[in-house]
Amino acid sequence: MVSLLVAATVDGRMRRPRVGAEGAVWIHGWCRRIVGALGIECSVSGRWPSSGAVVSNHLSYLDILLYSAVRPFVMVSKREVRGWPLLGWLTAQAGTVYVERGGGPGRHAEVNGWMAEAYATGLPVLFFPEGTTTDGSAVLPFRRGLFHSVLNGGIPLRTAALRFGLEGTGSVANDVCYWGEMEFAPHLFTFLGLEGVRAEIAFGDEVVERQDRFVLAEAARAGVTELYSELALGAAHAPVMVDPVRDEAAGLVMGSG
Repeated sequence: MVSLLVAATVDGRMRRPRVGAEGAVWIHGWCRRIVGALGIECSVSGRWPSSGAVVSNHLSYLDILLYSAVRPFVMVSKREVRGWPLLGWLTAQAGTVYVERGGGPGRHAEVNGWMAEAYATGLPVLFFPEGTTTDGSAVLPFRRGLFHSVLNGGIPLRTAALRFGLEGTGSVANDVCYWGEMEFAPHLFTFLGLEGVRAEIAFGDEVVERQDRFVLAEAARAGVTELYSELALGAAHAPVMVDPVRDEAAGLVMGSG
């Protein structure tokens, strides 16, 4: 993973991709390679989003890689990620919107401006309203800040959910999910030694209850929670699995090399 991140950084500096849509498409290709190299088998179900906003639960630093491997997204991330070695620079090339937690109403206009630019790319804009990663035991209450931009711009909002599975030894909650006070380097070292890691992504319907951002956030969380539960029961829409190298039109399975 680290070697591919270094290679992507070198490639990016040589090609100098522009931020925004072009950068998101560029990093999509690299994320597909990284996820494949990690040996993660990823299946996708539901109707893929083509534009607007998408919200998902949040389990790990792997989430951005997986969603970006599925299709180009403009990501929204906490500001600290911009300063991370390699990954921070790469996410910046994808046009990632970096927001500061707890900015409050005084930052709404500024954040809405950044989000409007992201929506204007024509790509779906993905954010994680839980505001932090979890062990996957539940979907946390959603922070409402970014929903202001959805209502302000009249942006359609879709739901998505991500769940991990593990066929080998280890724990999904502690060895795949990355949360709490875990340290990145030891967690990554443990993760790289795992076998049989699976990821399932399900895309849901548009959220129609949007009288205000409180209602919108609650309805979105309910939709994500339902999708997440369906994945646990194996009840999500049947995934369409194709070779990601030859066909990206419907879904993908990665991890075969």
